Amino acid sequence: MAFERSDAQGGGIAMMIYTGNADGESLDMVESLGLGIMVASSATWEPRKSYKRVPCAMDNGAFQCWRRGFPFMEDVFLKTIDIAYNVGLSMEFITCPDIVAGGKRSLDFSMEWATGRLKTTPRLALVVQDGMTTGHVSNMSPELHFSHIFIGGSVEWKWKTAQEWIDYAHGKEMKCHIGQCGTLDRLRAARRMGADSVDSTSIVRNQSWHIIDEYNGCGQSDLFLESTNKETQNEYTTGH
Repeated sequence: MAFERSDAQGGGIAMMIYTGNADGESLDMVESLGLGIMVASSATWEPRKSYKRVPCAMDNGAFQCWRRGFPFMEDVFLKTIDIAYNVGLSMEFITCPDIVAGGKRSLDFSMEWATGRLKTTPRLALVVQDGMTTGHVSNMSPELHFSHIFIGGSVEWKWKTAQEWIDYAHGKEMKCHIGQCGTLDRLRAARRMGADSVDSTSIVRNQSWHIIDEYNGCGQSDLFLESTNKETQNEYTTGH
């Protein structure tokens, strides 16, 4: 099933916003607001056929493993994919396994998965992060293996390089996703730069539906980007 979200700010296809696992009234809100669900690779995830009502994508779970001091649980990841497909979920994209804070090593790791165990899996997303450049990625011909670029990495690096990655992805006829955009300013920034999708689990977790209401009613002006650009200019000036 294909989902398209109209842009309230003037037509066209709007940026998709994925949030965390939801059920009951929360899932009703996700559907009514035109949001999607980012399915997290987890040993405790229970498949929900009701998710077929909304767009879904899948996170590989590497960041959660890293944050908790665990190695990447590849068997759990592969099982989550199988479970999702078995209940009939159609994933807009699946993040290919990466190495958090791994730089170029993470790119090589992702390519091994994309050309190996996930070779026949459609719509993979390549996670880019600190230490990677568009030059590094171009050498791998990503458009042959991935449908999406997923911008991860540190907050500072992410927003300094986001526009470059978005332009690069679109130039390759790929889509571009920005991870962890849970504030109004970040949503506005991502839309202004032309991101195709973003995610934030905090919208469901904190029941922050008002952020989506404000986002849908806001214009393209963006104080977050302006402040980020000023900080970036200051850092270049001081040599950092």
